[in-house]
Amino acid sequence: MSRRRLSFSAALAATCKTVTASAATLTVMLAEPPRTMDPADQNATATRSVLAPFYESLVAQDEHGTIHPALATAWSSSPDGRVWHFTLRTGVFFHDGSICDAPAAVASLNRLVAPNAVLAGSGVFRKLISSVERDGNDIVITLHSPYADLLHLLSQTQAAIVSPVAATSTLARHADGTGPYRFGDWQDGEHVRALRNDRYWGDKARLERIDWRWSPEPSVLNMALQTGDADVVMPLAPVFSHLYRDSDVVHVDRHPGGTQFWVALNNRLPPLDDARVRRALGLAIDRAALVAGLLHGNGTPACHPLTPETPGNLPCTPDDGPDLQQAAALLRQAGHANGFPVTVIVQEPEEPIAEALQAMWRPLGIKLAIRRQEAGVWMQSAFSGSAEKRKTGIGMIISSWSAPFVADLQLRPLYASANSAPGGANLGFYANHLVDAAMDQAAATLDPAERTAIYRTMQGQIAQDAPLLPLYMQDNLYGVRRNVHGVFSMPDGEIVVSRAWKDGP
Repeated sequence: MSRRRLSFSAALAATCKTVTASAATLTVMLAEPPRTMDPADQNATATRSVLAPFYESLVAQDEHGTIHPALATAWSSSPDGRVWHFTLRTGVFFHDGSICDAPAAVASLNRLVAPNAVLAGSGVFRKLISSVERDGNDIVITLHSPYADLLHLLSQTQAAIVSPVAATSTLARHADGTGPYRFGDWQDGEHVRALRNDRYWGDKARLERIDWRWSPEPSVLNMALQTGDADVVMPLAPVFSHLYRDSDVVHVDRHPGGTQFWVALNNRLPPLDDARVRRALGLAIDRAALVAGLLHGNGTPACHPLTPETPGNLPCTPDDGPDLQQAAALLRQAGHANGFPVTVIVQEPEEPIAEALQAMWRPLGIKLAIRRQEAGVWMQSAFSGSAEKRKTGIGMIISSWSAPFVADLQLRPLYASANSAPGGANLGFYANHLVDAAMDQAAATLDPAERTAIYRTMQGQIAQDAPLLPLYMQDNLYGVRRNVHGVFSMPDGEIVVSRAWKDGP
């Protein structure tokens, strides 16, 4: 407890000693620092937020999921959807002064999909892309098989085009892209600074500088927003949102989020290896109560894998619960009328979820033991293999996932048998060959209506198996000083400030 108070005091002091930013500088505070300056080697929302002003991909995706030109001005695909041609924009330069031409873009993408690449994004892209080649000023991407969401995938920060010079040396610590801001400096524990790129090919940024800062303490973020030491805070804890209801200085933006929180169940550990038991647990969850109590209403109950912004998503219905009588009946059928003990591992932010589930399952005789772990230990435990989880008695894992608009990237990492831990994020070792086959079929189906139908049928099968229990989607809640404009969030929680501007001090 004393260490936590010390951490809070130190972070508060560090925040409050900063001076209020000028109109030329935007100060953004996040809940965690960036992990790298290499866009291909990260998968964290906060890191994407920091990197976005530095980098661009072939195409861009807006907050509604619409695809727009970026470094590519036009594109087309072969009738079978396997070969894609992208025409590259001319007159574009990397921040180091080298030209962003077709050879540079090909080199950047080949770096991502190389057989020996160990970048965080390589696994997904390498499975889909067979080759990347140059054809004059065009880039030709050939896929192993058709992939309906290729454009959405190429819009991701992981696919950003990076300077070939920096890629071989400094990229992890020094961003080098083509975006409207160039890298200034990165002081560990303090800030990342972005400076306006006056050589940018498009409309120039309206700010001279963006300062990124961070603190894990929600109260520190809130204090920085109140004092003006931060212009933008993401996320703003729901408990503080009411403070700004009548504020003339700060407004709170709330948008539906695409991050789904869930409980992964160990499908190989009795009695969770019985689908009836897993369905019973799901039926006993009052998801509306979770949203009301934990999120102060800033969220949406989730009962199926796909999130609301994604084609093929299914809403919650009364059949999804809560229904303690039906849950108890399923437990009796499975031979567990008196319940059973089970252990869940959580990180500190998810502990309140576990405590709420503990109370909801108690009437069924479920004795939920909560094991809280710090981030590094939790990662090792959550991504351990089946034998290790059995040895340590891990029955459940609470976490979250976000891949807005792309059904395949919401489903495949969590439900495909090939992605079972420790090699992937299928933390409960779910395996159903019908679901695996349907995923592959949907990903290669180019007709949107046919693809949506496959995903809805697939989710019906997943609901019967209940390998993972969706809980809710948390809204994106962020605070912005009223003299700041042009800030918005993506469904996954990325805060976008590349086109922001300020008026007044």
